[in-house]
Amino acid sequence: MNEWCTIESDPGVFTTLIKDIGVKNISVEEVWSLDDSAFIEALKPIYGFIFLFKWTNKIEERDYLKLYDTDLFFAKQVITNACATQAILSVLLNNKNIDIGEELRNLKTFGAELDPQMKGLTIGNSEKIRTVHNSFTHPEPFFFTSDKKAKGKDDVFHFISYVPFKNKLYELDGLQPGPILLGSFEKEEEWIELAKNEINKRILKYSQDEIRFNLMAVISSKKSIVSHFQRIKF
Repeated sequence: MNEWCTIESDPGVFTTLIKDIGVKNISVEEVWSLDDSAFIEALKPIYGFIFLFKWTNKIEERDYLKLYDTDLFFAKQVITNACATQAILSVLLNNKNIDIGEELRNLKTFGAELDPQMKGLTIGNSEKIRTVHNSFTHPEPFFFTSDKKAKGKDDVFHFISYVPFKNKLYELDGLQPGPILLGSFEKEEEWIELAKNEINKRILKYSQDEIRFNLMAVISSKKSIVSHFQRIKF
């Protein structure tokens, strides 16, 4: 597999990346607060959340699923610098209401019967996805790389996804052996509340040492959310 570059954690970059891969009518918006009900309502429908947090040297041990719905597309991250794109794909490939385009349809079909490791390799072998990803090269090391450990003041970050799928909410993290089941729900606002609780737990856990977090929502394309929504903390 050819090298993948680091890319910027920016909703505009992610929206363009999604479009250039061939996905239709999908955009990414930054979420300033999960407690602002009017803001969240304006974003709907929300297909998933992408959460960025500072990486530490130790992979967090989580209660992951060894057996799960085979229709859920979960891929291990086997590509250096690809966690941002892989987090985006985790949302796109697990929602039947998104027109994912020919490239991702072929990838999803080909990878359907593969294990998570091979699914990750399939993503890495997609020339289209790699080329689009690399078109957004960014000089700052503000992203997770699988062959680098955070040392001292290094800014090494990682992306994970919160994805509703068949009335269950999953955390999809390519560094884990399997998907993490966070709960079941019936209505959209219920999965958003589940995700909010999990994200806030993670922020609280790391907040003593780290204040830099980023949360983005994958949504239907629409005009940018009005600028008068003031940025506030979670």
